[in-house]
Amino acid sequence: MARDGRHPATPRLLDARIRCDWRGFMTCDVRDLDMHGVLVLGRDGSLTRLPRNSHVDVALKLSTDGHTRTHHLRARIEARGRDGTNLVFTDANLDTYSALLHLNLDDPENNPNR
Repeated sequence: MARDGRHPATPRLLDARIRCDWRGFMTCDVRDLDMHGVLVLGRDGSLTRLPRNSHVDVALKLSTDGHTRTHHLRARIEARGRDGTNLVFTDANLDTYSALLHLNLDDPENNPNR
C-alpha cells in the first residue's frame, strides 16, 4: 500500500521492442509477459532465425500514475514455436523487476498487445 493509504497503481504496458542484431529496436507484440520472461509474437521472423540461447535486448515502455518509463532488459531465446519466441530475462535492475512484478496483463484494457 502507498504511504497515503491508497493502493499503488498497476503499471500498464504501452510498447514492447526487441533488438536482436545490428539493426535498431523493432516493435513487437507480446503475450505472457511476467517478471521472468515474455512470449514475443514476431512480425518479420527475425527472432525465429536466431539460434536457441541467443541474446537479445528488450525495451518495455510502461506507464504508472501517468508517468512513462522505458525499462531495458537483456534476455535469451529459450524456445521458438508456431506461436512465437519465448524469451527469458537474464538481467534487469530492481526498478524493472518491481514494475514487472506489479504488471497486470490479465485485463485486456491494460494490455494493448493482446
